[in-house]
Amino acid sequence: MTISSMTNVGLSGTDINAASNSAGNQLAQNFDTFLILLTTQLKNQDPTSPMESDKFTDQLSQFAQVEQGIQSNKNLENLIAMQGQQRQLSALSYVGAEIQAVGDTNWLEQDGEAKYKFSISPEVPQVELQVVDQSGKTVYSEKMTKVSGLKDFVWDGKNNSGETQPEGAYTLVVKPQLANGDTFKDDKGKTADVVIGIVGTVDSVDIGDDDIYLRIGDVAVPFSTLTNVKLGANDGTPNPDPDPDPGSGDDTGNDDTEQDEAA
Repeated sequence: MTISSMTNVGLSGTDINAASNSAGNQLAQNFDTFLILLTTQLKNQDPTSPMESDKFTDQLSQFAQVEQGIQSNKNLENLIAMQGQQRQLSALSYVGAEIQAVGDTNWLEQDGEAKYKFSISPEVPQVELQVVDQSGKTVYSEKMTKVSGLKDFVWDGKNNSGETQPEGAYTLVVKPQLANGDTFKDDKGKTADVVIGIVGTVDSVDIGDDDIYLRIGDVAVPFSTLTNVKLGANDGTPNPDPDPDPGSGDDTGNDDTEQDEAA
């Protein structure tokens, strides 16, 4: 089962090519209807009072515009298809790259670890971190203080009793709290905003109808949610280290060389 890092549901989309073909067919039908109406009008006009030349010219001009519209639609479909193919080929270069993306669900390999990032606004006294499996069960939790800025959280794949958890998709839940453990709320009664990101290595690429998905294990990461891509491991070329923050804050614990990619 493919898990989305944003919605925890499988891939879904619409058939764009079918919709485009349907629109083209409808335009062609309108063109044929226009032609039938024009020829019928010419056949049934009064010989003693034929159509005025300026009106006939206007109808021929409309005829030409419809024909040009059909051709423009076909050219536009071809251009869109070419752009989609180019984007798909570009996505293949991400296989083996380390990516950071907005999302709360990451993949845990057997005897491996799951990496997350999060930021909170405004600053809070502490947070409770919970790791939840796909059945909704909390398998690990801890409290963390000093959580200003962008923070890294690496889960070692074990529950609070030290038992190794099975391979699978796990979701990070971040709960901002007051010092006494109550839910944090500001003076206006508003809770803190939390942005969560995941870090992992791309295993494969899925081409969906509505987006391109980079797979980390069985987790599908939408291409549009990428915030940072590290390609230096593939070509050995060092790159300057940009801010990989999926939301806001400063990253003070990341020393790897990375290269930003615009989604």
